[in-house]
Amino acid sequence: MRIGYNTWSMARVPYETFVPGLHNLGYTAITVSVIPAYGIGGQRIPNAGHYADWSAVDRRKIKAEFEARGLELSAIVGNASMVGDDGAQVQANLKQLRNSIDLCAELKPARQHFVPTMNTTSGGRSNEFEACKAQLVENLGELARYAASKGSVVCIEPHVSGAIDTPQRAKWLVDEIAQESCKIDFDISHFEVVGIPMEESIPLTLPLSRSVEIKDQNFRYTDVAAGAAPPTWRIAGNGLGKAIAPNGRPVEYQFLLAGEGDFDLVKYLKLMQQHGWTGAVGFEASVQCQQRPNYDGMAVAANVYRWMSTAWDKAGVSKN
Repeated sequence: MRIGYNTWSMARVPYETFVPGLHNLGYTAITVSVIPAYGIGGQRIPNAGHYADWSAVDRRKIKAEFEARGLELSAIVGNASMVGDDGAQVQANLKQLRNSIDLCAELKPARQHFVPTMNTTSGGRSNEFEACKAQLVENLGELARYAASKGSVVCIEPHVSGAIDTPQRAKWLVDEIAQESCKIDFDISHFEVVGIPMEESIPLTLPLSRSVEIKDQNFRYTDVAAGAAPPTWRIAGNGLGKAIAPNGRPVEYQFLLAGEGDFDLVKYLKLMQQHGWTGAVGFEASVQCQQRPNYDGMAVAANVYRWMSTAWDKAGVSKN
């Protein structure tokens, strides 16, 4: 399993910095986020890796940089909602996703045996699932057919509080589309923060996954039975989310940086290996983390690599 990194984690870092920088840290696989901007701490932060800002020369250079270093381009992140009442906005979002699929084919390193996947969330809210699922199936189905024409795969990321937010809904959606060009981007953190154990989520989700990501995180129930939060539970400056767990109990959660939460990475790696995963595992630092004062994308990547490399060694998992 290659140790990977997702540039979603570094909104302000351009490719001229992150490609050589991540390689020098030891990463051998990179997922590149190409969305226009991020919402971080209530502000709109332009993405230094927005595809529309790249010239033809930039795109050729990015591909050459990956090839020269033997880096895997695991995926392109095009995140955009495929559902909603504003038809014009949904169509604009689908165009953004098609453009991101085009990049998967264009930037694929010459010696890489697969076209990178295009990863996106579904959009919508958990309580809107029944209302939006027909629209989601229609739009995702069309997008999957477009991806197939480019040799790529659209990977839907189940997301806490999103329309697709559980292993069961993710499986239903992929089965409903029934195309090899529609699979799952399995970021287990979105299940961990609502109390779904990895022993349940991995067997259900991994067989349909073509992209894999992790974070560190913590969560707690917030109903009366749970009592008050411990005084040291929340990391200052980090964002906080709230959701309803599948068991109906309310939770609050934080997506965190490497080693700050309760994610058992060694156990996770052993289970992933047991269930047959041999691809890259990429770390993603949430926008919750990036709102911290003086957040430094490359410094965070260095700390994450040390954490991941140590866990790979403890789990006895190959880094190739």
